[in-house]
Amino acid sequence: MALITLQNVSKIYPPFFKALINISLEIYKGDFIVLTGPTGAGKTTLLKLIYREERPTSGEIFYENIPYSKLKSKELSLLRQNLGIIFQDYKLFPELTVYENIKISLVLSKKIIKDTKFLIYEYLERFNLSQKAQKKVKELSGGEQQKVSIIRAIIRDPEVLIADEPTGNLDPISINEILEIFKDFNKEGKTIILATHDPVILNQNLGKIVRLNRGELVENV
Repeated sequence: MALITLQNVSKIYPPFFKALINISLEIYKGDFIVLTGPTGAGKTTLLKLIYREERPTSGEIFYENIPYSKLKSKELSLLRQNLGIIFQDYKLFPELTVYENIKISLVLSKKIIKDTKFLIYEYLERFNLSQKAQKKVKELSGGEQQKVSIIRAIIRDPEVLIADEPTGNLDPISINEILEIFKDFNKEGKTIILATHDPVILNQNLGKIVRLNRGELVENV
């Protein structure tokens, strides 16, 4: 059984822009999906439909065979707890510290953690950010903010990690660090959906390639 299924999904923005056209896709537990295509292909729209920031104009999306359209607010909240999302624009709290931004994510996840402080610093160390823990996010570089965004998503131990161009502001060394963490996460049986148009990432054979062009699914291998 597929973990996430898109069935004949289309998304049209008024008055007539077709962002996605009749997309059918199955994503299985443990998949590493590399979602690619040129700017404007529909990658971000597809991700927004999966984490339910947007609703499809037509078609249906399922999580473990449960249709999104039937989810009540409590069930939707539980679904989102299973999703870790790395946004293209970070969505951090600029006036809070790095530590506080990450701690908020753990609190909202409602997971029982014995030593929150130890866990946060463990992740900060992995990303070479432990010295920045008490700095406000607004004082960090774009690349450092992106790393905080990634930590905030994966520290919650979600079943599915959704990443929208997560390496856009990173140097090559940092990109490799991030990809190694994604690979390790995937080896633990987690599902990853990574949207990118970076040819360096596409050439790494991370997993299944799902390619969009002008809102249509043109490759799924």
